[in-house]
Amino acid sequence: MTTKIVLEKDVEVEKPLLIEGLAGIGHVGRNCVSFLAEKLEAEKIGELQSHHFPPYTIVNDNKVLESLKNDIYYVEINGKEVILIEGNAQASNNEGHYEIAEEVLDFAEEKKVEEIITIGGYGKGDVVEQPSVYGAVTDLETKEKFEDLEIDFDHEVGQIVGISGLLLGLGERRGMKGIALLGETPGFLLSDPKSTEAVLEVMEDYLDVDLDYSSLDDKVEESQEVLKKLQNLKQNQGEPEQSSDLGYIG
Repeated sequence: MTTKIVLEKDVEVEKPLLIEGLAGIGHVGRNCVSFLAEKLEAEKIGELQSHHFPPYTIVNDNKVLESLKNDIYYVEINGKEVILIEGNAQASNNEGHYEIAEEVLDFAEEKKVEEIITIGGYGKGDVVEQPSVYGAVTDLETKEKFEDLEIDFDHEVGQIVGISGLLLGLGERRGMKGIALLGETPGFLLSDPKSTEAVLEVMEDYLDVDLDYSSLDDKVEESQEVLKKLQNLKQNQGEPEQSSDLGYIG
């Protein structure tokens, strides 16, 4: 098996926006894009398959096996065509990261994508009370375009690991511009709904849509209770030394 995109339905589009979010730290990227796909009633048009995904399958609630994949959706928002890519896996090796990114970019180039938004999480290694959304862009013109939104460009993120960075870096060589939105997250939550909501609020403003966050409210409350317990535990035991390399984007 090689890395390939299998389309169930080919759509005719004109310069669509591409939004990517895959499994990673806090699952911020995947949770954001899957939430958008659900709430905006996007249509699944295909999936990306690759032998570079980790060597396991997922057993769902019905005890049916699901292969690792990235799902591709299409939706039109306020007259703007949008392609969404979300999934439960990234590549497990360096070669795979590049191969998958190039496959996505080949698809994007075929669809004449000019703008890409990638979404991930940035792990701080500590409790985050009010998560910020960090931004990193391909060019200053794009930065100006997003500066009026609730995005923090005054940060110390030095690198973006995985497809969230590669799509923008390699895409820029093909004439595509874009931004990475990085939700600040502790880094030790399997899923971070509060960081997810922070990024979704930025996307809500940019796409000019109204999103219902009620399905996230209970999850946010649960995650905050977990963080409070962890914070109390750390205070009782004394602060451990923090690694200087805790930041990670996925």
